[in-house]
Amino acid sequence: MSGTGGASAWLGDLEAAFGDVAQTALGKGEMTVTGRTALPRPEYQGAYIGLVSPQGAVQIGVASGEGGCQALARGLLGMDPADPPLPPAEVADAVCEVINIVAGAFKARLRDRVTSMHMGLPTFFRGPAQPTGHTAVDVADIRVGDIPAALILVYPRTHAEE
Repeated sequence: MSGTGGASAWLGDLEAAFGDVAQTALGKGEMTVTGRTALPRPEYQGAYIGLVSPQGAVQIGVASGEGGCQALARGLLGMDPADPPLPPAEVADAVCEVINIVAGAFKARLRDRVTSMHMGLPTFFRGPAQPTGHTAVDVADIRVGDIPAALILVYPRTHAEE
């Protein structure tokens, strides 16, 4: 995928987009990046969404443990701490909506570098994305309030990265 810095440079844009959403839609306050890795934790679950433009495609995702996904979903829904836990299907649906909102903020940050980016449908998952010979994975480990989570960027490898 072409563009200033290429897809691998977009992890900072994803962090900023999620930070905005954490403060607004999730009501979770400031997000902090605690590290960067090449793989998310195997126990994490979350949601991915594909983004496609004439220059290529990427996937972005947000992941956390079961309790973290529950907390993100409850934040999105404006739930009170005394409210009962959400059933797994509602958590999955809410976390998919979180990544959908983040994708909109991410697209806005890239609009001067990438033309005509379109979003796919979000998908809930359990377990980490695995890099292949053709794809790379960049992960930002984050903390949103007391919630440990990860932001994930999956993108095509360039010939220089192979």
